[in-house]
Amino acid sequence: MKKLYQFVKKLYKFFKISFRDKMILIEAFCITGMIRFAILFIDFSKIVKFTGNYKEESSEYLCETERFITKKVGWIVNTVSKNTPWESKCLVKALTAQILLKQKNISSTLYLGVTKNKQNKLIAHAWLRSGLDIITGEREKINFTEVAKFANHSRRKSL
Repeated sequence: MKKLYQFVKKLYKFFKISFRDKMILIEAFCITGMIRFAILFIDFSKIVKFTGNYKEESSEYLCETERFITKKVGWIVNTVSKNTPWESKCLVKALTAQILLKQKNISSTLYLGVTKNKQNKLIAHAWLRSGLDIITGEREKINFTEVAKFANHSRRKSL
């Protein structure tokens, strides 16, 4: 009964938001599914080719409109990731946000990091930065050592 109540509550919230935001949420949901599928069934070396230029970083400058979009994309990706029937952890979130930002011609950098847990096993984490803001994976990134970065340089349209 509690799960049904939570589902109805989420559905109610979904129908209260604008049509445009609904479409972006649905798009992000679909992208997370495709990325999760790719992570499970495609060699990571092939996936990484689409993330950007290795060992490069995107610009730290964003105009106010771009910053607004990046914040909204971060909210959308984090919201959708909590509600997928598949696992949508850090790498799925970072890649989804990167794709959504690229569609808006906003550059970003995907970071990969590692650390060891209490059992001395290597664990990984991914986070995405656009401008000066960490869009996904910010809370956890402090515990990880960066081992790779991939800049996605979007071409800005001249005004």
